[in-house]
Amino acid sequence: MSAEVNVALDCPNCGESIYKTLSWFKKPYSTCPNCQNGLAAGQFAATIAELERAMDENIEEMLYGSAPRSCCGKDSCGC
Repeated sequence: MSAEVNVALDCPNCGESIYKTLSWFKKPYSTCPNCQNGLAAGQFAATIAELERAMDENIEEMLYGSAPRSCCGKDSCGC
């Protein structure tokens, strides 16, 4: 069982941070707790997709370790 992840995203209407679960931001329609304006899931879709991709990568790195880098640990080394 996995716990819901809370994130803070800015309201596109008032700019204030909204700290809720990812599933809250995915609801078809919500109301900003700060300004009470309506919010649609599509307004957060790109950001949520990026967050989920980053979390998936983080989990894979924890399970399998990070990909090997160059001899000195810098991607830009070229060795």
